[in-house]
Amino acid sequence: MSKGKNLQKIVILGAGLAGLTAAYELAKNKKEVIVIEQADKVGGLARTVEKNGFKFDTGPHRWYTKNNKVNDWMLNLMDEEIIRVPRLTRIYFDKKFFYYPIRLVNALSGIGLVNSCRAIVDYVIARVNARFFSQKMVTMEDGYINQFGKTLYDIFFKRYSEKLWGEDCKKISIDWVGQRTRGLNIITILKDTLIKSKKVVSLVDEFSYPKDGVGRIAEKLAEGIRKNKGKIITNNEVCQINTTRGTINSVVVQNKNGKQDIRGDQFISSIPLNELIHRLNPAVPLRIRRLALKLRYRDELQVAIFVKKNHITQDTWIYVHPKEIPFMRFMEMDNWSDRLSPKGTTTLVFEIACNVGDSMWLKKDKEIIKMVLNAYIDEFKSISKNDYLGGYVHRVAKEYPVYHIGYRGDVDQIKKYVNKYKNLQLIGRNGTFRYNNMDHSIEMGLFAAWNIISGGHKYDIESVNIEREYLEEKKIENVEDETLEELNNTQTE
Repeated sequence: MSKGKNLQKIVILGAGLAGLTAAYELAKNKKEVIVIEQADKVGGLARTVEKNGFKFDTGPHRWYTKNNKVNDWMLNLMDEEIIRVPRLTRIYFDKKFFYYPIRLVNALSGIGLVNSCRAIVDYVIARVNARFFSQKMVTMEDGYINQFGKTLYDIFFKRYSEKLWGEDCKKISIDWVGQRTRGLNIITILKDTLIKSKKVVSLVDEFSYPKDGVGRIAEKLAEGIRKNKGKIITNNEVCQINTTRGTINSVVVQNKNGKQDIRGDQFISSIPLNELIHRLNPAVPLRIRRLALKLRYRDELQVAIFVKKNHITQDTWIYVHPKEIPFMRFMEMDNWSDRLSPKGTTTLVFEIACNVGDSMWLKKDKEIIKMVLNAYIDEFKSISKNDYLGGYVHRVAKEYPVYHIGYRGDVDQIKKYVNKYKNLQLIGRNGTFRYNNMDHSIEMGLFAAWNIISGGHKYDIESVNIEREYLEEKKIENVEDETLEELNNTQTE
């Protein structure tokens, strides 16, 4: 172990945005840092892939945060690389396009007079029930009906949600609704139409974006880590985490050349929470291992189609509801930045929700590309096969944590056990088993680094991304209003 706090060695598991942010901040403050990543490149779920001169992101990653400190930190990091992108997102449903977030007149006119009347009545009933009758809301279905009424739930939310998760909305926790459509309901939609509310994240119609792709954030962080003498090792899997009396001592990593034991004083983990539990040595109690086995993830195929046209759509991304169409969402990269594709071309990126090892995951790349291309041409008719220049399939395991009913109690018990390791902090979407956007993961990484820099646990990582305003719970305020300069200059003696 190290002789003093300033000589601490920090080992960070995972080189997604959360892990890289923590490493960047620590390396900048002269800490000895090593980042371990299983993949061949950094970035985790927020990468930009380059193939044959085309760049495409691994899903729609817009930068927006209500936390001004985190926003300033990111903008200072990226500097002149940031551009502002107008957001246009729509839902494709029954051969029609609907704006998302929902615009009331557009939605009601699109579903017809009868359904519109039903939607308004159902929404009033939902609000009356919420106001005057005690209701136990548990499932995703409960949450959507509470926010929008049963008619809009059946029309807009149920089909897509079941396509995404591959199971009934009654089997998914209400928490997913809170994190996906926080603060959004018909009242906030009306207010946004009349007053242009700035308080609801889902209503943001412009966002920041690196002009060379979202992966530039991870690349810039990695550059800063190495510049400040931090280490990043890729293609290394954490296969064992050694502990003694409530302290983590080392991790064993494995690559094609064998195994290596890496010792440290402080550890930050963004690897999937269930994997962390199963790699602890000595093994954790059976009760905790069983809880970890209940944690599931939804995986994804991201299919890039390179096209000899540009600005095929108006949209940054489109949600595709029909279940007979294999992809659930797609985006056009030329509508994010004109630097991502050769002149006169663009990339369409389609997302297919699946599970590792199922029939969709195991399909050959050529078969997947052909299936997606044919489905898009047949349904949308905006390109022909003559416009096709090539394709690529990017497989992403553990894209989304699955919030099973009762998951929060299971996760809380696991984290209560993990908290016995005083030199370990959990961060990131998979590390905390919480659906984080980019800003949340970066905020968690900053908090973990600042805790080590300050020599305590002043910054509560568990406070990040827990607001559930649709349940009318008290809003959690931001932590102390210290400036970034004060935080960055805080050093342990």
